[in-house]
Amino acid sequence: MKYNITELVKILNAKKVNLINDEYITGIAIDSRKVQPGDLFIPFLGENVDGHNYIETAFKKGAVASLSLKDNFELDQNIIYVENSEKALQTLAQHYLKSLNVKIVAITGSNGKTTTKDIISFILSTKYKVHKTAGNFNNELGVPLTILSAPEDSEILVLEMGADNFGQLDYLSKLVEPDFTVITNIGESHIEFFKNREGIAKAKFEITNGMKKNGIFIYNGDEILIKNLISQSNITSISCGELQSNDIILENYNITRKSINFKLNISDTPFSTSLKGKHNLYNIMFAIAISHKLGLSYNEIKNAISNIKEITKMRLESIPYKKNSLIINDAYNASPTSMKASIDVLNELTDFSYKTLVLGDMFELGGNEISYHSAVGEHITNNTKNVNLVISVGVLSKNITDNIKNNISTLHFNTTEEVTNYLKQNTHPNEVILFKASRSMKLEKIIEELIKH
Repeated sequence: MKYNITELVKILNAKKVNLINDEYITGIAIDSRKVQPGDLFIPFLGENVDGHNYIETAFKKGAVASLSLKDNFELDQNIIYVENSEKALQTLAQHYLKSLNVKIVAITGSNGKTTTKDIISFILSTKYKVHKTAGNFNNELGVPLTILSAPEDSEILVLEMGADNFGQLDYLSKLVEPDFTVITNIGESHIEFFKNREGIAKAKFEITNGMKKNGIFIYNGDEILIKNLISQSNITSISCGELQSNDIILENYNITRKSINFKLNISDTPFSTSLKGKHNLYNIMFAIAISHKLGLSYNEIKNAISNIKEITKMRLESIPYKKNSLIINDAYNASPTSMKASIDVLNELTDFSYKTLVLGDMFELGGNEISYHSAVGEHITNNTKNVNLVISVGVLSKNITDNIKNNISTLHFNTTEEVTNYLKQNTHPNEVILFKASRSMKLEKIIEELIKH
């Protein structure tokens, strides 16, 4: 990104400006601690913080201009008055996006957004210059910041989009006008805001609202809620899943400690990935659909998939532990759907002598939070045959272990420190331990202590 201040004033239709020198802006910062030379600083007003208090600091660190929501400029610097910082950021991002010659992939879903973003980016980067969302910068601020950080020679933008209320994805989709949209799945994340899974599906489907006329929607075709919404629309789509009605069909798969080998209807030869979990095969299918439409052959895609290693920290991240043992860190976040998927990952690993689940509280589940936790325990009862121990930690998670009715041993602890002490004192050869909970439970603290031990 490169604009001089005069250009920026026109783009933002600013009515009041203090222009000292017409320098070039080469970056954006909304946090004064992260300002780089050449940046435009954009202050925000928060409940406890006024970004205007840091404008002077931003200039000292090399910012060449700043926006301001106050029209009484106190500094003799390049300052542009705007009425709304968020709107100004989005306007600038939309203008810059139109100057780029890129294909845009927009991804949402209750679970798997970040992993799918990373898989798609990895495969496409074997042929194109790809710019993707950093971390989970997936909201009304994160998406524009991602766009504005894209190099001018980018060919593909892969944008993760999240939503905890109706209208957010509608706005973001219309802001970027994607060529491809993906809904990974419909779970229970933020269900307290959407009331039920039908509400979540409608909110996620908003990602298609701004799609270009020749755009393509890729989705989990085994999910009836999405299929119902598709039937009421006229968009072009590609479905992925196990049902024979899908366009890309997962025909069979075999899971080992090191890889998953799987067969799809689109290719005579099998694919292989080191990523863990059957659910990641769906994420890979979404990536295959987009990559093939963007000109990669199935052989090129197959080779790329076989070279994917760990995608993102704390998402089914494999960590060697003691002699011939393994920790699986899936503790970035959790919903009932993703927790059940993690349990299935552990269940599918057949070459460990001892298997332990450490499950913590899940949040933002609304009034049915107890029943959602109880259902995870029932899932373990009905679907798990070779897990030796389930440990729950927190308050809500006790409902998980209380509802495990088969021969699996269970323990409950109130704190992560108690879990850490127990696991340090109780180790097993050839053991795998999987951790899963909502972000604020910080189960990674347990892992850090175990690795030190």
